[in-house]
Parts: sequence; structure tokens; C-alpha cells
Amino acid sequence: RPPLHENGTKMELQSPLYTLAALPWLVLSPLNVIKLLLNTVSPTAHLWVPKETEQCQAGCGIARMWATLFWSQQFCWACALLYTRHAPHQEGLILFGAVTKLMVACLLLNGYMSGVVHWPIGQAAAAWEGVFALLMLLDVRSAQMRRPRKER
Repeated sequence: RPPLHENGTKMELQSPLYTLAALPWLVLSPLNVIKLLLNTVSPTAHLWVPKETEQCQAGCGIARMWATLFWSQQFCWACALLYTRHAPHQEGLILFGAVTKLMVACLLLNGYMSGVVHWPIGQAAAAWEGVFALLMLLDVRSAQMRRPRKER
């Protein structure tokens, strides 16, 4: 049963938004962690990153460690966003997730401009993350505006 405001109205956010925002990370993160732990090259790596990037990661333990930490954290965030379907009042969690998405979008775009990743990641994934970050921020703001003034 969802939490209620003092006036008895239901606290709710747009659940499908958070599911869609989490979906790519729920799929990609475990696959990439497995790939990193096995230290194998992805069969589709040539679509996402230049050959030098994949070879660099394969040959450097610290790069693999940081990549494993990144993918693991993204999986945790994806799970946290799914949790907001059942706990929409967790606005701090959502705001932190939105800021994380904005940072990832900026870093992916920077990686594209630096030649570290190809356009599907550097542009399309960056746009996906940025758009969902903004939608999440707007959704939280909309939920806040629906509350009685004294609860904001």
C-alpha cells in the first residue's frame, strides 16, 4: 500500500519512467561484470568502442577493476530505481539517481569526444541518460507540487 500524504492523497511517482531508466543497466551491467571477470572481449565490442580501448582494458588490471566497480554501481542504482516503484516517497534516492545519470551522460559524451567510445554509447546512450535524468527531476518536482503546500 503506497504511503499517504497528511490529507489522505496517495504519494506516487511515474513508475514506468524509473523502470525504463533502469532497464539498460539491469541488462548491461551483469553482462559487463561477467565479461570483465573473465577478461574476455565482447563479441560486439567493435560496435561500441575502438579496438584500442578494448585492448587497453584487457591488458590493465586497474582499468578492469574500475570498470567492474562502475558496472556494479550502475546495477545497484538500477535496482534502487526499481525500488522507487514501491517507495515513491524516496525522493532523495531519485534525485541522487538523476544526478548520477547526468554525470554518466556527461562522461559518455566526453568519452565520445575523446575517441574512447563510438557514437552509440557516446551520443545515443548519453542522450538516453540525460533525458531520463531530466524526466526524473521533472517527475519529482511534479510530485512535490501536487502535495499540500505545508508538506513541500
